[in-house]
Amino acid sequence: MQDGAARLLQRHLTTPELVGRLSEEEKRVFGNAYDHLTSRDKAYAWTSGQWMTERTGGSDVSQTETVAVYDPFPSSAGPDAKEEVPLALASKEESIPLGPWSISGFKWFSSATDSQMTILLAKTRPGMGVSAFMAPMRRYNPELVSVTGEKGGEELNGITISRLKNKFGTVGLPTAELELKGMRGWMIGKEGEGIKEISTILNITRVHTTVSSMGYLGRGIGVAKAYALVREAGVGKGRRLPLYKHPLHMRTLAGLTSEYHGLMLLTFYTLYILGLDEHPSSSSSPSQISSPSSASPPSPPHPLTPPPQLVSSLLRTLSSLHKSFICHTSVPLSFGCMESLGGVGYLVNSESEHLNLSRIFRDACVGAIWEGTTDVLASDTVRALKHPMIGKEGVEALEWFVGTGLGLAGGGKRGEVERVRKVWEGLKRKLERGRQEELLPEARGLIHKLAEVLIAVLWVVDARVRPGREVEGMKGRWMVKHGFGPDGNGEEEVKIEGDGLDLDLAIVYGEGGPKGVVAGGSVPGFSKL
Repeated sequence: MQDGAARLLQRHLTTPELVGRLSEEEKRVFGNAYDHLTSRDKAYAWTSGQWMTERTGGSDVSQTETVAVYDPFPSSAGPDAKEEVPLALASKEESIPLGPWSISGFKWFSSATDSQMTILLAKTRPGMGVSAFMAPMRRYNPELVSVTGEKGGEELNGITISRLKNKFGTVGLPTAELELKGMRGWMIGKEGEGIKEISTILNITRVHTTVSSMGYLGRGIGVAKAYALVREAGVGKGRRLPLYKHPLHMRTLAGLTSEYHGLMLLTFYTLYILGLDEHPSSSSSPSQISSPSSASPPSPPHPLTPPPQLVSSLLRTLSSLHKSFICHTSVPLSFGCMESLGGVGYLVNSESEHLNLSRIFRDACVGAIWEGTTDVLASDTVRALKHPMIGKEGVEALEWFVGTGLGLAGGGKRGEVERVRKVWEGLKRKLERGRQEELLPEARGLIHKLAEVLIAVLWVVDARVRPGREVEGMKGRWMVKHGFGPDGNGEEEVKIEGDGLDLDLAIVYGEGGPKGVVAGGSVPGFSKL
């Protein structure tokens, strides 16, 4: 949310048509907030909340009941003011004024309540869409008296914390019900176009949520891999072997690793497209506020770098699609990591948090819920691809992606390429010919199959640019499992050279298997079990 808020303010401070609409006062307020949000000095840096969810609407922000009224302070009301009134300040130290909008309402699910500012939505008048606002969490009150008798101090900016939420996971992140009464804020963008403005934040919060889901899963796999090196299990006749020598256990971990790898391909390709959208290569003189360090050497382009005219369309689809699919898919995979530890995984290992997979599983579940649930985002993707003005561009961008990616496959992969292309062509026909109301009930299955097509294409590219037995083995098994195998239904096995325990060990631990491990030895964090 901090990253998203910074990007939103950056757009308004650097885009010529947007910065031209700002007053000098707004430029100073927005610039000050941007500096705080992007600072690496922990004493100066801010975090930001993002308050949209209300009791009536959930993800449907059109049902927002919070109201904003334009009510500037007398000192900024123009020449008709009878007398000079002290400027109402958010911060006395930095002389940052409070905004002219008074915001009142109730936010039902508000995270980052310990932040220094927030971006929120509110309605300004009946019949008009929601607008976006930036507001500080605290404001200066010259009438406050400290315990030492000094006048002046900070108080909450018209915010009352009704209660903290008791959640299934992410307990360390405070989430609260907030009552707003006269909260002062600044409008961002045009009145009634809050959803358009907040989409800038959502593009970023969704990739952060997805990366978090991948972080939980990656940690779970890491713990499961370490556990397999030290845990012994019986194999009959009194013999015991470490789990990494058990073929079934290693096949399970290899499957988890392959799924993780595929999800990571889509996650970081989406991040790459987001980067292209924020920093177009055609920008010959980027503004100082957004320029990367000149000391950083240029990276070689990704083989699937789209033409500039397709970047926005591709991002529009990937933003909701990747989050819907990856966060939902990662939950059972995280459970699989916990399951691989048996009873140890089910315990709340609060004394060893670095091994606490039960907490990781609980925290991972939220990824499929906040920043848009699985179904909400799948429906949003369908609506975007069926939009009368921009939907065709989205399908064209996907067609470019699939065609270009499959074109990078080696000559010996013709059957694999044709199977992926066949599934894509079927989805494309459905998207082009189906009416939106017919597609929406099928949105989850439709969009998740589309996500699998995109991952299949990325597997093809990955195997081409990073050839190796492990990658080829993961790709082949992934293709079969997800319906891109020789018979198209995931039942026929793909034969790969050395497709046994040796390959499973290479997939999980790298070529050559685990190094320097003595059966029944120890791994940092685990005693002999």
